[in-house]
Order: sequence, then structure tokens, then C-alpha cells
Amino acid sequence: MNESHIAKVDLNLLKSLRALLEERHVGRAAQKMNVTQSAMSHTLSRLRIVFDDPLFIRNAKGLEPTARALELSDKLSFILGEIDTLLTPKALELSQVHAHFRLQTHDFIVASYLSKAFHTINDEAPNIIFDVQILDNNAYEKLDSGKLDMIIGAGLKANPRFMQKRLIDESLVCLLDKHNPALNNWSTEAIFRYPHIKSSLLDDHDDPVSQYGKNMGLSERKVGLYAESLNLQLALLPNSKLIAFLPESIAEQGSKLYGLELKACPFSLPTLTIRGMWHERHQNDQVHKWVRDKISDAFLNIN
Repeated sequence: MNESHIAKVDLNLLKSLRALLEERHVGRAAQKMNVTQSAMSHTLSRLRIVFDDPLFIRNAKGLEPTARALELSDKLSFILGEIDTLLTPKALELSQVHAHFRLQTHDFIVASYLSKAFHTINDEAPNIIFDVQILDNNAYEKLDSGKLDMIIGAGLKANPRFMQKRLIDESLVCLLDKHNPALNNWSTEAIFRYPHIKSSLLDDHDDPVSQYGKNMGLSERKVGLYAESLNLQLALLPNSKLIAFLPESIAEQGSKLYGLELKACPFSLPTLTIRGMWHERHQNDQVHKWVRDKISDAFLNIN
């Protein structure tokens, strides 16, 4: 161990570097660290000396990290996470925990599972504030950079830096208006005779209903309406001839809220596996682990 290297750096310097990497703007990084812009500029000068590199190049939008800064980014997040774990008291006093927990997920998962988990968590730890966002294409990048604490969704991809846990397997079922004529002769042929609601986020290759129709040589699937959100589909089904293919948990809500008919699909569809995913830097973090456990419990106790 080179003690002279350690002597050059204090923890606030490293935290400031992380803020600069996340915000890529001196003013916003200063605000995040609760210091003046002048103080952050001075800190950046110190960082350049410590790492013997410019670290950031100014551009029209703020700061662009150098190759050296990008190289430091992953190591920095991991080191600060480990330091935080090292300094966290063994006894977790939930009433004293103050945390901002950011996650991305699907809307139906919030409605079916997470809303209950949030209430349970806030009863025991009222100062954990959740920032819930809809899952987007940048979720993995945000999880990697520390802008997200967790992803909960279906079809999540593996990554060596990410930990994951299977939370539940959901069956896909059909949901439709109680007066839909397809119910008079419920069959695969009837389903393909009437229009469907389709998620606008799925192309035909990823959509099991479209794939089934093609594989079986059925008539081309009729799509009467596209909707990005599964919750939106519930409100669009009443008084229509549309048929939706939904996870059973959200279909049950549609049956209760709108009086819709829930039917098992007459042909086989794959189950939908919902997983939670987080960065390895949070694996042993006490607060993060406690929140993960509470979320996992909500999927086990769904009644």
C-alpha cells in the first residue's frame, strides 16, 4: 500500500468527483454537494492535481469527461459504496434512516405489488423517500452510473456488475368486455377474429401472441389499438370488442375496477418473469438490502 497516495485524497474530494461525473456541470455538482460554484471549481482544480489529468473538458453543455475520468467512474462508485458500507452501523435504526431510493419499473408492477411495499416500508422507515420512474431504455446505464438504485421489471438482461432476484412468475391471461361477442364461442379462432390491444413497446418478434398466430398459420392478427401502458389498457376495454393479453395481477384489477371478463387464453403463452436488479456495489448495503427484502415480501404476499 502506498501511503503517500492515500494522503493526497480526502473523502469529500472523491464525493465531489462523483458529483461532477454524474452532473457534468460545475454548478449542478456544487448544488448537489451543497457548496458554492466557486468552491466546486477549486475542488476540480485540486482533483486535476491529484490525478494528474484535466478530468473534464469544458463544452457548450458543461463538462465532458476525459478518458481518465471515465476510467475512474466505475471504480469510484464501487469504492464510495464500500466506504459507506464500512461506516454504516451494524444496528439499523430504521426511524433514523434518511435515504432517497430511486427505481425504475413497469406501471402494472407498481399497481399490483410495489404500492403495498412502499406503504410497509414507510410505516417502519418514514424517511426513506422513493423516486419511482417508468422503465426506459437508459435504465441499465443509470443503474451502472448510480443514478438508479434498483430496476424491477420483466425481460431484464444479465450484466456481471448487476445482482438480480426472481420475484414472481406471472401468467398471461385475456381481458375483455363482458359483452364481447368472442365470449360466445371462446376459442383461438374467435380471439383472432376480433381486434386486440397491443403494447406499443413490443415488436412482433417479442410479442408471444403475434408469434403464435404466425407459427400456427392463423389469419393476421387484428390490432385495434396500441397502448404504451398496461394500466391504460384497462380503461380502454369497457364497451369495446377489444381483447387484451395481460399479466394476471393487473387483469384481476381490471376485472374488479371495470367489471371486465378475465379468461384463460385458449392457447399456450409463456409466463412473465419479474425480477429485481441492482448494482453489486449495493449488495451488502444494510438499508438497500432491507428495502430489497421488503419489496420481495410484497411479491410473496400478494393477497
